[in-house]
Amino acid sequence: MFDFMGPGGRRRFLTAASTLPVFAIGRAASAQQTRQIRIADTSALHEMSAYAIPEFLGPQYTSRQFNFGASGTSIVAAMMNGMCDAMSNANSYLVNARSEGAKLVCVCGVAGKGQAILARTDRGISRFEDLRGKKLVTRSMTSSHVMMQIALRAVGIDPKRDVTITDCGQPVGFTLAMERDSDAGQIWEPFASIAASRPNIRKLELDRFFDLTWRTHRSLFVAQKLIDEEPQVVRDLVAANILAVRACKEDRAKYLQIATRRAGQPPDVLNAAIDNCDPRIEMDTTMFYRMAEEMRELGMVRNDVARDLQDSVNYTILSEITGRTPEQLGFVSYDDYKAGKRAAIQ
Repeated sequence: MFDFMGPGGRRRFLTAASTLPVFAIGRAASAQQTRQIRIADTSALHEMSAYAIPEFLGPQYTSRQFNFGASGTSIVAAMMNGMCDAMSNANSYLVNARSEGAKLVCVCGVAGKGQAILARTDRGISRFEDLRGKKLVTRSMTSSHVMMQIALRAVGIDPKRDVTITDCGQPVGFTLAMERDSDAGQIWEPFASIAASRPNIRKLELDRFFDLTWRTHRSLFVAQKLIDEEPQVVRDLVAANILAVRACKEDRAKYLQIATRRAGQPPDVLNAAIDNCDPRIEMDTTMFYRMAEEMRELGMVRNDVARDLQDSVNYTILSEITGRTPEQLGFVSYDDYKAGKRAAIQ
């Protein structure tokens, strides 16, 4: 047996598992009936590895994929009502779920980056400091909204007083808003690269943006109920996700093939979007804490759940399979975070 308690002195590691090849995890298939794994995702290019997960599940599983468009809120509801087993989604949805009392758990990273602040080239904007006094657009109350506000604060701009932020509605409306009357804004991929393919719109200070915000962004989530009732299923999902992320990271043609099938954009747009995506399995807990604090201030969530997230980001299986410590994978305790410590991952 193994313990799924989160970091903070309450975890135990299954030492034998860390000595096994990743491909061997979950291969001890029995003669019992196959289990269907139901995986949900949204239309974001940096989570395309979710579509490769079925390739790496053992013969004891079949799979079914659900797509919930551009919003992850409906996925959380579907999962908590037993309609799906796992979801790939932005980390902001863990904050949403925990604020509402839903026992959602992050068990493995999926991707980093995948976002961008974009600016009109004819509005005198060459760095983030130039956004002061400008009209910005984003998809309100999403991870893009949160990240943009954190980036603004980092350069001394008050999001409430120094800029005007408007809502683009659905992310497909972002480009139209940028072409009409917005000076700059933030959105996720591939919508960021779609906008940047238009004349006079470009991505702004990408490297600096991720330095000011965070480099891990999306994760694989399961309900605590699944962990309690079917721990081997969770283990096999994490193992398959690790291999799926690796496949997308190491095989550009595979990544592009999945993206083409799912996103339906021209190759130049998809390649630009993939260049701004970073498939990775790490999970930066300091990002979760910062996200929760900003969302509470924005009024996106009713409760302060930042401290609670320490036990909602579970490194146990990921650590066992990879042989890396939770700290190497991005864990920082909430108390250490408040004391100024940040995750060691790059």
